[in-house]
Amino acid sequence: MAVRGLTTRTLADLALVADREIIAAERDGRPAPALLRRLAPALGLHRSDLFLIADQPVPDDLAPADPDAFGLVRGVIWELIHVPGAVDDLHRFIGALPRLPRTAPPRPLPPHLIYPAGPGGRLVRLLHNRNLTWLTAAYCLFGLGGGPMLSAATIGVIGRGGKQLTPALLTHFAAFLDIGSRDFTAITGIDCADEPPGPAAALLWDARHLTAGQFEQVKALAGKLRAGRRPAV
Repeated sequence: MAVRGLTTRTLADLALVADREIIAAERDGRPAPALLRRLAPALGLHRSDLFLIADQPVPDDLAPADPDAFGLVRGVIWELIHVPGAVDDLHRFIGALPRLPRTAPPRPLPPHLIYPAGPGGRLVRLLHNRNLTWLTAAYCLFGLGGGPMLSAATIGVIGRGGKQLTPALLTHFAAFLDIGSRDFTAITGIDCADEPPGPAAALLWDARHLTAGQFEQVKALAGKLRAGRRPAV
């Protein structure tokens, strides 16, 4: 609310809720799921992201479409980084694929993917909400965010609060997550450079709706793009 300059009454009007619901959520820090669903579009945030920002589990209907697709986006990261125009071509292709019915409910998270509340935990949960494993997130951080090349395990350590998030590191993560950098500052309490997300951020979000089978189609197109275009040097 502060980032957007919104009063409680203005946000309540935008979300079509009573202002007392927002006041209660501010007071006890546990907004009801129904309130989060209404607040997210009023704040310009994805609904599932707002659940994670509020340190609450994502409802099944807002989770990525296919548990088997977790991490599969790594198969096209090379093209997103090195092949001119691949982001636009792959994003258009992903947008044209049909939204298939969910084939299985989200799986319970294994213990090593459960993180404590705090800046690092919120950040890594947002990464997982885009089907990014630790390893894929490390690739994205280096190739799409212009950050350091961290190990996959280090991403997990960040989630558990064992490695401090610096302003520079958070800015590199923000480059490939379609959340405003000023929002990241509000979410984590860490100053983040005021820069727009990179061109692949929206693609990574939209790709969370794909099934594992659809990812194979995207990967095949990425291979054709790699073969038909000379990589950027």
